[in-house]
Amino acid sequence: MLKTSLRRACPVCAGRSGAELLHTQRFVLPAGHPLPDKYDVVACGSCGFVYADTPADQDAYDKYYGEMSKYEMAYTSPDTSLFIDRAAWISGFVRGRGDSVIDIGCGNGELIAELRKLGLTDLTGLDPSEKCVSALKSRGIRGIRGSVFSVSAGRKYDCAVLSGVLEHIYDVGKIMKTMSRLLTRRGLLFVCVPDASRYPEYDAVPFDYFNIEHINHFDETSLLNLGLRHGFNMVGSLKTTVTLSKTTQPMVFCVYENAQNPAADSRSYSRNRVAAYIGQTNAKAAGGRVIGRLARGKREVIVWGAGNYTSRLLACSGLAKCNIVMVVDNDRHKQGMSIGGHTVRPPAAIRRLKKNPAILVSVAVFSAEVIAEIRAMGLSNEVIVLK
Repeated sequence: MLKTSLRRACPVCAGRSGAELLHTQRFVLPAGHPLPDKYDVVACGSCGFVYADTPADQDAYDKYYGEMSKYEMAYTSPDTSLFIDRAAWISGFVRGRGDSVIDIGCGNGELIAELRKLGLTDLTGLDPSEKCVSALKSRGIRGIRGSVFSVSAGRKYDCAVLSGVLEHIYDVGKIMKTMSRLLTRRGLLFVCVPDASRYPEYDAVPFDYFNIEHINHFDETSLLNLGLRHGFNMVGSLKTTVTLSKTTQPMVFCVYENAQNPAADSRSYSRNRVAAYIGQTNAKAAGGRVIGRLARGKREVIVWGAGNYTSRLLACSGLAKCNIVMVVDNDRHKQGMSIGGHTVRPPAAIRRLKKNPAILVSVAVFSAEVIAEIRAMGLSNEVIVLK
């Protein structure tokens, strides 16, 4: 289906000539959430790049990341390949151990910490979260609070890192122009993003790649196109995976050189891969039968998890029809909010229940950790996992 009225230009080629509507993703979000509860997934009619045609703007996403950072969660571990392998790959391209490096959207600083272990000394982290920046400074690493768009161009860096960032950015063209100004000539820009061309091979839970935050779906071709359009030559790339808990996701890494000589781009093929992912996920309907049985039986359940997965299930499955007695989540940002008519409470609230309902673990990644926490709390409730 052709969508001719677009809210957002293509992040790669800036085209507005129309796009193919692939999917509409809906959410049930906590009251007062800064991001929209619906967006269209489209493939650009000019270059084929797949992205979310969202009604939000960059200010809304900056507000979200500034106020609701997920990198304060205890489940994040520096021992995963998410940081160690990524730092090793980046380090292999850095020309000198004293070269200046800025990690944009650094989160809790685990990637920078790994780079420091590899001998890099001039390191800076940038993040909109005050707590993340404070944690960085407590490690003796320079930290700056703010958006990439607010970074002063007074200092130029030899290297910049956008690790798990570009998939979240509304104005991709603006960030690439900012990088061109921020980097020295021939400076290196490292980009690490989910690989849309391999979504079908790593389909863990329904539409996990279409969450509230991921609004751009890159592959190696679209990354090449993006770099060329903004004067960056791709000098290295790697198709790999990262594993969080027991969930594996496809990633593509690339390193650009700030050549400042724009060239023509070529057509992306990620549209077909994302369409295959949508069809495959619709066919699998993971968890649908379990939720259907719970809804029909009106059995009382506690939903553990108030994040992206639960918001999709409330909107697109029978979860909203289930007899939910409580929603719990460890994330203090979510506690006290209302989602689907239920106030999100801390897990300790389960102990105050006189009943013993089943606990439905509704998380995309850390289900094993949640189950371990339930058992550590001494709860005897039946645990149901949507996997």
